[in-house]
This record gives sequence, C-alpha cells and structure tokens, in this order.
Amino acid sequence: MISPSPQKYFSTPEYKSMQAFGEVFIDTLPKHVRNLKIPGRVISDDNRRQPVLAQITQVSELQNAMHDVLDHPITQEAQLNSEYAFQALLQKPSVDPSVLSFFNGWNETHKTTSLVSAKIIMRLSADAISTTEKLICYHHVLAHMHEVARDDFGLGHPGHDGMYSYMTTAFGATAWVEDQYKIHECNEFSEFLYNTGVAEHKSALDSPEHKQSILDAMMVSIASELWNGREYNFIAQYIEEKLISLNPSLKTNVKILRNAKGYVMGHFGEVENKHGLHALAAAQAYARVANIDFKIGRLKGIMLNYNERVGNAFAAMHRALKAQAK
Repeated sequence: MISPSPQKYFSTPEYKSMQAFGEVFIDTLPKHVRNLKIPGRVISDDNRRQPVLAQITQVSELQNAMHDVLDHPITQEAQLNSEYAFQALLQKPSVDPSVLSFFNGWNETHKTTSLVSAKIIMRLSADAISTTEKLICYHHVLAHMHEVARDDFGLGHPGHDGMYSYMTTAFGATAWVEDQYKIHECNEFSEFLYNTGVAEHKSALDSPEHKQSILDAMMVSIASELWNGREYNFIAQYIEEKLISLNPSLKTNVKILRNAKGYVMGHFGEVENKHGLHALAAAQAYARVANIDFKIGRLKGIMLNYNERVGNAFAAMHRALKAQAK
C-alpha cells in the first residue's frame, strides 16, 4: 500500500508523498553506502588524514528490511498521520492556538539528537578510558556518531542554532514555547527518547544489558534519522509558499526568507538519510567492538516501534489542528 499523494494546495508542479521519498532512498541504498565516509581531517599544515570509508555489511538484507518497514501498515499509518498534520497546518490562513500547539508538539518529536545520539556519544566517551581492545574500531564508532549529531549541534551546518525560532517567528507563532500549548502525546514521545538515551547507563560496562542498551539506542537513532529524511523532504515542498502566503513581504527579503525556511531546508535532501547511515555504520561497528550480534530483525522491530510512536504524536498534532478549525 502506498500513501495517497497530498492534496495540491500550492502551484508547484509536483508533490511527492513520504512513501515516495522513502522508496527512492531505499532503492539507491547500495550507492549511498558505497559513498559513505568519515570525513578527512587536517592534522597539521602538511598532514591530513584521508577520509575513511564506512564499513556497512549485509546491505542487501538491510535494503529488504527497510522496504519491509516502509511498506508495513504501522509505517503507512504513521506517514499518513504526518502528512495529514502538515496539510492541516498548510490550510491555516493565520495563526491560532492550534498552530502554536502544533509547533510545540513538532519540536518535541525532533529531540533525538540531544536525547539519544548525544547521550550515546557521552556514554561512549566516558567509557573510552576503560576500553583497551579494538580501539580503532571504537574510534570509528565515535566518529560516525559525531557525523550523526554534528549538524544539529552547529558543527556542520552554519547557523543551525535558532533555525526553529526563525521559522516560528516568520509564522507569527513565537508563543509556541508556553506550557499551555503542550500536546501530551508529543511530550510522551520525547520522554521515550530520553529513556532510550539513558537506559542501563549505570550498568556494568561489560554487562549484556549495557551493551544492548547502547546498540538499541543507536537503532533508535537510525529509525529517527530515516524517518526525518522522509518528513523534511515532504514539508520542504510546501514551506516557502506557505511562509510567503502568511507574510508576503518575505518574497522581497531574500535573507529573512532564507532564515525562515532554513529549519526545513537545512534538513532537506539527503542530509537526514546520511545521518541515518552514519548511525547504522556506528551501530555495526559498535556490535563488532562489544562482541554482540547486530540483528536486522531487532532493527526492524525498533524502527517500527519508533514509527508507531512518532505517528501517534503526529495524529495528536493533527487532531489539535482540526479541533480548532471546527
């Protein structure tokens, strides 16, 4: 089953569903994997470390698993919930309390970097002093996780900090930060992310529980980044015209318009998918370091669980937007 294409509210010539964006990425997965690298690094004026190719294995099996997850009814429903929520937002002629709730809730669904990926990096960094074997592979884990998180922390994308506020300011929706606009399901989702990031962090370093909690958190990071790749590409088709419809003066102010749409466009294209592949490379490398199995079946289950949870959050955002419209 393929998600219906969104209703064409604006005059751009073609729109793609989240499903279509996902299919394109998965179909070209082997190419993306072949090109994935840890970037090179200047060591000194006359010394530079060359890029390091990622070591992702079981690519065909992963490709099949990703197709299974994408086509699963859980993902299909989650994507529809997301598309319907965005469509409801796009239909709003002006900002009302439901739009403020949407932006509050949407922000809660995009905390994986700080609540999961960054905590993985912190935990691995703290444990590095106790790690004596397979150090090069351990360093690869950290380097790949750095690639997952660096853009969201302003180390890769100039001006990333503050992009969400630029967008909500352009919408005239700065009050979204107030507690009265919280959506329970969205805060429940970010609580799930937090619990994932800190699970078993006090367990013994060599315990099965500790090792599996790190690998599971990395799998949540994979699920999140690949979901985000579809989500941001979907809304990117609409964001500029929506902003201009709310504030026509943006059409003649290139800098302010660029800042206003920067939150969406900064995650557009293959940015999030690449983050997901670095998380995948990190997870497989960590499994080798920790001497535990990287199970594709477990990854599928975690991805579906993530998709169901984020889909429930978007369903709540959609209900909030539609309730105000009545």
